[in-house]
Amino acid sequence: MRGMIEDALRSFAEDDLSYIEDIADRDDEVDAIWDSVFRESITYMMEDAKKITPFTHYLMVSRHLERCGDHACKIAEKVHYKVTGEHIEIK
Repeated sequence: MRGMIEDALRSFAEDDLSYIEDIADRDDEVDAIWDSVFRESITYMMEDAKKITPFTHYLMVSRHLERCGDHACKIAEKVHYKVTGEHIEIK
């Protein structure tokens, strides 16, 4: 996650798209991790009601980290436009 943001900002600062070539793949990995964390957390919470509060916090943190990855992709989209003049959408 941190690397995605650093690379997106470095790409912006240097007008160099090489830092963000694989950012969509990296975001897919982050999304997959989020999905896994979500499913496992729900399972644990269903098994033991005492785990609901800590796992709810865990889910919130995980979701915010996933959103950081989405923001890195948005930065990458803007950098791509800045360098090439072409709009792209990273999903």
